[in-house]
Amino acid sequence: MLKIAMIAGEASGDMLASSLISALKEEYQGQIEFVGIGGSMMKAGGFQSWHEMETLSVMGYIEVVKSLPKLLKLRYQILKELLAYKPDIFIGVDAPDFTFYIENKLKQSGIKTAHYISPTIWAWRYERIHNIKKSTDLMLCIFPFEEAIYHKENIAAKFVGHPMANDIELDINTHQYRTTLELPHDKTIYTVLSGSRIREVNSLAQILSDTCEKINQNVPNALFVFPFANKTTLELMQTFFETHNVTFQYRLLLNKTRDALKACDFAIAKSGTVSLEAALCKKPMLICYKINKFTEWMVRKKITIKYVGQPNIIANKEIVKEFLQEDANSESMSEYMINLYHDKTKQQQMIGEFYKLHLSLQQNASIAGAKAILDLINNK
Repeated sequence: MLKIAMIAGEASGDMLASSLISALKEEYQGQIEFVGIGGSMMKAGGFQSWHEMETLSVMGYIEVVKSLPKLLKLRYQILKELLAYKPDIFIGVDAPDFTFYIENKLKQSGIKTAHYISPTIWAWRYERIHNIKKSTDLMLCIFPFEEAIYHKENIAAKFVGHPMANDIELDINTHQYRTTLELPHDKTIYTVLSGSRIREVNSLAQILSDTCEKINQNVPNALFVFPFANKTTLELMQTFFETHNVTFQYRLLLNKTRDALKACDFAIAKSGTVSLEAALCKKPMLICYKINKFTEWMVRKKITIKYVGQPNIIANKEIVKEFLQEDANSESMSEYMINLYHDKTKQQQMIGEFYKLHLSLQQNASIAGAKAILDLINNK
């Protein structure tokens, strides 16, 4: 029996890892045991999660410092368990600050290691590549420009494409997904993506709520759909709406983010993987994000790219308007979305760019990644 250990740190990693698990089962055609730390999508594929994934879903310097004792305890515990388990390979899925330490220790003990999704060394903190070289036998890259960066440093790497580009159909049947989610067909639907972390929801709830109020006053028959990856953040937003007496119509959904994106007319997305997911669903959108001042100061010191939204980074141009920090306010965001609602030409231009983006990333990523991992296990 093949023993594969994995750690995923948040909802996007859970999604990517679940696709990889399915592909590994398909390619290996033998018995595989998957263990480590993962979320609901990985568990649905037969993954045994030894600890709760939500413990790792922490972002920002201050937030990490506050959670440090809990994170260090978990890191010690899972490393001890993995060393005793002796997997054939360990795969870190995103969550680099946590998983690279694990990879390093396991590699030193003779266990093969791979990492799925390169950290954004091309955007900031390039020096991390030296630690990656010590920790990782194989880097699986989801963006086409990343492979050459690793080869330049003599690190084994393979561009496998982005699994979402394979999982999401090129042409979306919006009507079908509205029916599936029991959403009305006669409304203009906005899918609003506030994030999978408690901190993100707390940071963006007021801004997004005010933005929806303003859009609702200017767009007839609007409905705002808020999908969440976990019950905690859903209940947090529900409590916010109930205590702030919002007047716009809304629906909260659990574990239906992609369907909610396919069912909508427009998207309001926080920065991160979900912004790319919205782009692949071909929805006219904006990207927003807000972090605390200290974290912003630290990031700005080391960041080396012009954009933070994944669609813009991949295209190396602004396809999607970004509203960050002070610009992430209800006045600016609502004005943009209201104008976008009326500007059909702008909508079509954006959708056209999303099609190009989709095709550039469509490489059957999970299968390619599974083959590369099995080759590493078999010393090919």
